[in-house]
Amino acid sequence: MAYVSAKNGALLIPSGPGEDGKHLYAILTNPCQNASCLLVTVTSIKEGRFFDPACRIEPGEHEFITKPSYVEYRMSRILRCEQITKCVDGWYFTPKPAVSDDLINRMRQGVVDSNFTAKLVLKYLEDNKDR
Repeated sequence: MAYVSAKNGALLIPSGPGEDGKHLYAILTNPCQNASCLLVTVTSIKEGRFFDPACRIEPGEHEFITKPSYVEYRMSRILRCEQITKCVDGWYFTPKPAVSDDLINRMRQGVVDSNFTAKLVLKYLEDNKDR
């Protein structure tokens, strides 16, 4: 059965160093009228390195999060649902258990609060705030 993109979804997506070179991405919106979704990435907080404080995540808030982490809003993506499905079905993206409503709401608020969110992402979330 094909993967269906939806708000609260979680995916491991290749994006550099880390767990097999993949980072956890959360889907913040249901598909928009253009069949796209907003995704944000979670990364570990590194000792002595700056991190965006807009949305800090503690171990256990999602089963994949085992270290203090944060949402790196500068790496947000708007992806077409068709692309997400193809990547999951092709085993390039790995689905993970859903993100809680509470954490999704904090992540969505962080889009607005972060100084590192691209204007395109801010506009997309504003245009799709009810999705």
